[in-house]
Amino acid sequence: MWDNLRLGTRIDLHLHSNRSDGCHSTEEVLRRCSAGGLDIIALTDHDLAPDLRPGLHHIDGRPLQVIAGAEISGCHEGREYHLLVYFPGEVPEAFTRFCQRQCQQRAARYATAIQALGASDIDGPDATALKGGRALTRLHLARELVKTGRASHVGDAFKRYLGEVHGHVPKLDIPLVEAIRFATECGGITSWAHPTIADVDAHLPTLVAAGLTGIEALRPRVKSRDRGRLRKAAAATGIVLTGGSDWHGWAGQKVGLFAITPPEIGGFVDLMRAA
Repeated sequence: MWDNLRLGTRIDLHLHSNRSDGCHSTEEVLRRCSAGGLDIIALTDHDLAPDLRPGLHHIDGRPLQVIAGAEISGCHEGREYHLLVYFPGEVPEAFTRFCQRQCQQRAARYATAIQALGASDIDGPDATALKGGRALTRLHLARELVKTGRASHVGDAFKRYLGEVHGHVPKLDIPLVEAIRFATECGGITSWAHPTIADVDAHLPTLVAAGLTGIEALRPRVKSRDRGRLRKAAAATGIVLTGGSDWHGWAGQKVGLFAITPPEIGGFVDLMRAA
């Protein structure tokens, strides 16, 4: 995959399916990615090892390369952050088991949040989630709060009930630095997902010391000035750039409107090629 890239190859390294908080099935995500003109993608569902074979797929007669990935949640200095993990080949069994435990913890905190909200009319975790095969997120709960009339829309649910300040949803308790170290031990290439400039200034050296490989600097709606600051931070700490749309597919969002090209993430391409 990485040895014969065209300069115009269109890549998206951050996508979600309905195995976590996306709108569409894995198969439908692939179909839409192909129709949207993407060439290389990574499905990065929350705390879930992919159920999709990495490598070349043919979707409606068009080639689409799939990278194995996941978006792992962890805490650092009392706040929850997200870590993108990419594997050059198959996902190791140890990482799959780790993700299963993470999802089981997600199911437990979802049930705790329902109880804390006094929302007995909202269904608890389903069997798949309890077994660690599906990731329940704040978005799932937000949509239930809208459905049951407690909030007018998803944003309202987050504002009134689901922000970290409300304390209704327990944090996942794995430290982010431990998640970085473990993913690296499993052979993963790690990238800090959608960090703010303030968080980068405060925490990047610590995360790089733990083994962080990259930073997600190329994203929609990030100002060019801020992209420049993220590039400088990456260069100063010797890590690579990654990028992706963080596409979930709700509200008719079209995938493929945002894409990155190999020259923009040359360091990441080199790491994948060398693995």
